[in-house]
Amino acid sequence: MKDFIINNMDIIISFVTIIVTWILGYLAKKNPSFSNNMIPIQNIIIMIVVVTIYWIATGDFNLVIASSSPVATIIYDTIHCLKCETCLDTN
Repeated sequence: MKDFIINNMDIIISFVTIIVTWILGYLAKKNPSFSNNMIPIQNIIIMIVVVTIYWIATGDFNLVIASSSPVATIIYDTIHCLKCETCLDTN
């Protein structure tokens, strides 16, 4: 079973990403207070879920290390968007 998972990791990661993205998108559509400035938070959640599943399935830490740069970019974008949203609310 473990060999099957490791050999098909690209399919599993793609499937998990699609499902998590769909669920978060559905929740965002149903929540009227959700704005486009909150999209980077969805990206953080997707990245954490994918990296965690990959690490649990393979025990390989390379994807975690490789994803540190995109995570840093997403966190920066999130902080920037939240600041912009705050500025827009006060004007």
